[in-house]
Amino acid sequence: MARTARRGPKGSWRPNLFVVLAALILVALLFSALVIFSVHGEELRHPNAAEHHLRERLRHLFARQSYMSGGGTVSAVEDGGAASAAQKADVAGPGGGGQESAGIQDPAEGTAAAAAAAVATATAASKGLRGGPAAAPPPAPAPASAGEGAQASGSSAVTWKKHTQQSCQGYADGDDVQRPLEESKAACRRNDACVGIECPHGATDGCTLRAVANLVPYALADCYELIEVSPDGKVLTARVHPAYNSLLREYPFQQVTTQSGNQVNIILVRSQVNAHQHRLYQKYKDAILFLGISSMNDYPLPQAGEEFDYLSMFPGFLHMMREPEKHFPPHVKTLLMSQSDFSLPIVPARDYSKPKKYDFTYSASDCDVASDGRGWCGWSKNWSFVKQALPVMCGEFKLTGVLVATKDKANRLAYSIPEVCKGRMIQTTYLARQSDYFNYLKQSRFAFLPQIHDASPRVSTQALAHDVPILMNYHILGGWKYVNNMTGEFFHDMSDFRQALQKLLKNSEIPHRYEPRRWVFENYGSDRSGERLLEFVKKHFSDRVKLPKGTKRLLI
Repeated sequence: MARTARRGPKGSWRPNLFVVLAALILVALLFSALVIFSVHGEELRHPNAAEHHLRERLRHLFARQSYMSGGGTVSAVEDGGAASAAQKADVAGPGGGGQESAGIQDPAEGTAAAAAAAVATATAASKGLRGGPAAAPPPAPAPASAGEGAQASGSSAVTWKKHTQQSCQGYADGDDVQRPLEESKAACRRNDACVGIECPHGATDGCTLRAVANLVPYALADCYELIEVSPDGKVLTARVHPAYNSLLREYPFQQVTTQSGNQVNIILVRSQVNAHQHRLYQKYKDAILFLGISSMNDYPLPQAGEEFDYLSMFPGFLHMMREPEKHFPPHVKTLLMSQSDFSLPIVPARDYSKPKKYDFTYSASDCDVASDGRGWCGWSKNWSFVKQALPVMCGEFKLTGVLVATKDKANRLAYSIPEVCKGRMIQTTYLARQSDYFNYLKQSRFAFLPQIHDASPRVSTQALAHDVPILMNYHILGGWKYVNNMTGEFFHDMSDFRQALQKLLKNSEIPHRYEPRRWVFENYGSDRSGERLLEFVKKHFSDRVKLPKGTKRLLI
């Protein structure tokens, strides 16, 4: 006889005990299934979800390493060899160069490396959920010596950071071929001068390889910046410190660039600084390499009442001294280099069949015209000596000349000149167009440089580049290195001025007796001086500065 459920008093229903237990077990099983699905359902629906979430964490970690995120997005491209999961991830914000690129270790680096390992673990776990073999974690990379990271392309990842409506400048090695974006990426990787790609805004065709990643706002273009990331999450691409360009607003601070125009994390200090500028230097001197450069009068030599010791302030100095070891302490690395070593004008050699219109050109400064050269400008250009030399030049030698910037800008006042020179000398206002000065210079037999307190006389190398010899004061602080038997003559004071002047006038009319243009281009100019500066930085400061891709010269 089948058993039935018992009924209680007044017909109430009493459930069977076994049925109740079975129902409870079924409910428990259903609840467990719901919990498991709620926890792991995302992985079951999307097996890569765990990896994706950890990659998102990695995005933020890399963003902490970025100096300048620029609001762009970065997509990673495997760079051959065994790349970690962190490299293959889409990484937001390593771009613009992290603090590591400026020589500062970011505390986020260790965390980024840990996250990279976590991504690899998540990748393996997600493969296990899909039933595939679990991948072994990648081996730890061997420690790299200074300078190796950027070359270890087999174990690093290249990423492309998109800067919307920003232009990257200059064709890489003159390559102006338009390509699709993906083809451009491959071409950029093969071109040492390429640091980015520019495409029309919103398009992926008509893209070109670019040599400069210093961005310029431009609504019609997007710039894809090439960024290299090491396996442990370090940004290898060299970028300047975020404060770099704001520091350049201060007069003493001058930028350094590569031959293609990319800024380098070096600032040259070209003059004395005030208290505010000194505080800025102290704040950023560990993040940016500051080097001194002789450019202003007697700087860095000590002056009465000066607050700072410039000779020992910087780890390196580009100087103009004959005997630097007598001035700089041993810890300061020195290089005989001046601003005037760079940027020579390219002009034809002298045509000896054409007579010169003037005998000499002298370049002054017009700020002391009202006081007849008794202020700073007259002192800098040694106008007091010029007034002693002019009677000899005009009266004894009957020379004609051009005295540039010896009249005020209103063209009303002028430096006074001896009566014997009137009619023989042309006095000009300040020449705003350099071509006007060059026009006088190239028509002169020689350039006259009587100054002493001049650290980097650009008119000296400009004259040499125009195939014009120079007559220079032996005691000049900078520029003495340009005078030799191919380029001109020295004088010490009025005691030997006539002899030096006579020798120069005689030799200047002998074809090719002086060869200033040939000599200066063989020894100076942006190419040769830029290579020399690069070697100096590499030799002494490779631990402080990461150089942009394709750097061949450093320019100032």
